[in-house]
Amino acid sequence: MANWDLELSRVIVPIRSEPLRTLSDARAYILSLPPGTRHQEDWERAADLLMAAVDSSSEIDIEQATFQLERALLFHKLLAPR
Repeated sequence: MANWDLELSRVIVPIRSEPLRTLSDARAYILSLPPGTRHQEDWERAADLLMAAVDSSSEIDIEQATFQLERALLFHKLLAPR
């Protein structure tokens, strides 16, 4: 059973956005991106990893999804400084 309420491995804070705490938050963020951005390889990889994390509820899958989200945000200069 899919559980979108699972927490990410750590809170991610994008620029000009609320912090991402759950898989659901991450999904909503990706879906809010413009189509031209959302369909780039790094975001599609993040979406695929989110789906795997939701399906498995595995800590490893959640960590991989969290890392890919951070990577995509960093690449697109959308990750807030810590």
